[in-house]
This record gives sequence, structure tokens and C-alpha cells, in this order.
Amino acid sequence: MPDTEIAYVGSRTSVLRAGRGSGLEVFEILSDGRWLPRQTVGMDNPSFMILSPRQTQLYVAHGDGNQVSALELDPATGRIDYRDTVDAGGVNPVHLALSPDRKFLLVANHNSGTVASLRIHPDDSLGPVTGLLSFEGETGPHRRDQNSSKPHQIVFDATGRYALVPDKGLDSVFTISADSEGALTWRQDRTVRLREMSGPRHLVFSPSNRHVYSVEEFLSTVTTYSWDADTGTLRPVQSLTSLPDTVTGDSRGAEIAVSADGTHLYVSNRSGPGDHSPGGDFPDTIGTYDIEPDTGRLGNGRWTETQGIRPRFFCLDTDGAALLVAHERGHSIAAHALDPATGTPGPAVFRAATGSPVAILRHRIPVPAVADEPADPSRHRLDAADRSTL
Repeated sequence: MPDTEIAYVGSRTSVLRAGRGSGLEVFEILSDGRWLPRQTVGMDNPSFMILSPRQTQLYVAHGDGNQVSALELDPATGRIDYRDTVDAGGVNPVHLALSPDRKFLLVANHNSGTVASLRIHPDDSLGPVTGLLSFEGETGPHRRDQNSSKPHQIVFDATGRYALVPDKGLDSVFTISADSEGALTWRQDRTVRLREMSGPRHLVFSPSNRHVYSVEEFLSTVTTYSWDADTGTLRPVQSLTSLPDTVTGDSRGAEIAVSADGTHLYVSNRSGPGDHSPGGDFPDTIGTYDIEPDTGRLGNGRWTETQGIRPRFFCLDTDGAALLVAHERGHSIAAHALDPATGTPGPAVFRAATGSPVAILRHRIPVPAVADEPADPSRHRLDAADRSTL
């Protein structure tokens, strides 16, 4: 019997964000692709999620607030129960990452311009802030959205020695490191400054750990870098538009991902002038780029309409065969099957209607193993009655 597939979906709930979400939702993903709602947990702006080191809990960042919550996971059903809430070490936590030794949770606090580390106890519960890092530099020229440092993500490279932090307010990508006590160090001499008002938002390492790609929110560009893992040195080598040439109005870049085999890069584009926009005059799209294997450079883009409004977040599904796209203002989640030959996303197949989704986390619940007794599948599976209680 196959594993049970669960999807956790976080949403915007606040009036400030014109949120229509109800909190954190749990869906079961059936073998035919349908998403069935199983549980809703009311909470404020769960805008990003990550599994704890032992996968016993779900850590949740509360966007526009100053807290991170830990939710207990039922290992048999995927249901979640509140456990604890701790201080995030800043304002508007937007991204979470585990330290390489999995003893600390790193938090990117967008509005206060800080990266904080929170201790993770052996039982996966969260402790207090152990490290706090602030960034300095010249702010970009955007009067509203670049008035200070605005880190938006934390991504460790494959070695775990360094992490990169794209800062939307300072038009920069910073290199940091974390020690065994959770202390954070900013490697200031390795800072990369991009074009003014570019607004680097998210980035991703190639599977080879030799290249990095970032999406810039304000200029709607994609930047390719070489990465030296020994020294933690990032060097920009290419910049392309993330938009089709038919877009002549406002748009903002959002999410970025690389296929598991490292052959294709994906970015999402949100038509309109910013987060408070209900949408723009042009279709929202996913851009697809072929990656040259030796140099890491990108070929010309091709674009697929998402058929929703404001694709703030997307991710590859667990087998890498489709992109799952959350439409913040379209109030829906869609799957785009990837063409096996070209990697290009196909038309949207809508999987769930849900208010203001901004984050998706997929999780497999393994079928329990049978030990020291004859196999009896009827005793060790989630049957229809069990699933109805999710």
C-alpha cells in the first residue's frame, strides 16, 4: 500500500493583507490527484512552514507578526495540534531554515531586517533566540518597499558551511554562517550587490552546488551566479528578464525552483504593482528556462499562464512531475504537469479552492512497518474509516 500524502497549506488571514484564509489547512492527496480537506487550524497568517528535524512537528512562521509556532504532528494521520509559540527574534518572519546540525531554526524577519536562530530541543520543541544578525547597506530607491533591510529567505548550500540571504531592501545577497551554539556570522566581504531596485527575493542552489539562481521582485529578473563552496564566494554571471516580452506593465517576481536533475529553472510572475494589488493587466505566469549543464547559464525563457491570480508560492511535487502553485488572490491551488521532454509546465489543473494560500508543504506518512509477526495488511493501513477522521 502506498504512503499517505498530506499537504499543509498556509494562508493570509489578516485584513491588512486582504486575507480570506482560515489559517492552516490539512489536505489528503488521493492517488487520482484530488485534494480532500481534512482539518483546519485557525491561526494568524501562517505564511511559511517547515518540518522539524525528527518530523514530529511543524514549525510555522506568522507573517506580519513576531512569532513562530510549533505544531505537533500525528504520525499516523498527519493531523496537527498546537504545542507552543515562541518569539521570532524580529518582525514579520517570512522564511524558516534548519541549521546543518539540525539543532537550530533560523528565521528571516523581513520587516526588522534580522536573521535569528532559535534553539531546537531534543524533543523538537523550540527554545529561545540564541543568535541575532542585522544587515547594513545602502537601501534601494523604491520609496515604500526599500526603506530598510528586508531579508526574505535563508538557504544553506549542500556543504552546510554557508547560507545565502537575499535582502529585498538592500538589493544585496549576503553570505552568513552558523556555529554549533547558534551564533550567526555575516561574511561582509562576500556580499553581492545587484542592480538598484532589483529587490532579490528568493534563490535556489543547483543540485551540483556549483551555481545559484535568484529572482528579483521589483525588476522581474533572474540572476545566475557561480558558487565557490570552499570559500563561500558568490559571483553573478548572467541576468535575464523573468517576463515574456508582451508584458509592458507592472509585475513582480515571486518564487524560484530548480528541477531535481538540474536541467530546468522555474520562476513565477505576479502581474500588478505589489502585494496590495488585486492583480494586474497581464496574465500571471511561470517562466521555464533550460540550464546549460557546464556553465549553469540559462537559455531563453518560455512562459505558461497560471490561470490564477498572484502565484506568490509554488513548489515541485514530491516526485518532481508537476508544479503546485498557490494563487494568493485567486484563492486556489493548481497543479501543472511538467512535460517529460521539455520540462515545461502544462495547463493548470485546479486541486483545491481555499482562501489566500501563500505556502504549501507536502509530507508523506509512511505505512507502519510490521515487526516480529506475520504480515497482515488489514491491520497496518489507513482504511477509509481511518482517513475520514483526519
